[in-house]
Amino acid sequence: MTIKGIVFDLDSTLVDSHVDFAKMKQKIIHYLEENGHPKATLSPTTQTTVQIMEEAEKNWAKQGKTEQQKQRMRDKVTEYMDQGELEAIETLTEIPGAKQAAEQLRDQGYQLAILTRSHNQYAVKALEKTDMAHLFNPVLGRGETPQPKPYKEALDHTVKLMGLSIDEVIMIGDHQIDRDSATNSGCSFIGVATGHRGLKSWAEENLPKVLLESVAELPAYILENCG
Repeated sequence: MTIKGIVFDLDSTLVDSHVDFAKMKQKIIHYLEENGHPKATLSPTTQTTVQIMEEAEKNWAKQGKTEQQKQRMRDKVTEYMDQGELEAIETLTEIPGAKQAAEQLRDQGYQLAILTRSHNQYAVKALEKTDMAHLFNPVLGRGETPQPKPYKEALDHTVKLMGLSIDEVIMIGDHQIDRDSATNSGCSFIGVATGHRGLKSWAEENLPKVLLESVAELPAYILENCG
């Protein structure tokens, strides 16, 4: 396999952040329930924010909410997400070896990009804090792709901005959502075992075919296997 570009997830792949996702999702669910969503039908532990919002959108359609009402609620949910992420910047750190790995890959001629479901401002601040901002282009956050990960459009849009085709790119991530995003676009994928939930970040019956301990191992792996 010969590749020209590498698309990275951000949280738990390149940086170690402590966004309290459970707390964030609890706030979102409480807000949605206050505004008419059936109680006890959404879960902060078993559903991602994308899944929660998919259920919310279905319910809004059933309730006949206007587009103006829907957008107002989407904006409020986004506020909760932005707040939770930005609060985590203060304690955010680099995954050991991430910067060095990214520098090596850039020096070897690979284009590097970020595709995250986090807010762009958070992503940029995280990369600046870890001195990696200059290594990635584009850096795409929430709302900057036609659909978020794991939808096909997210990675397709990223690759298009890189000026590459999907078969020239490999995606790197720590979570099932990242692997699903790659699969949905027909992109090669490498997993890293630095997610906060460890191997539980993946569907138990279907671990990635390639699973590295961390991105620190990535340059050597790509040099040996990807041409």
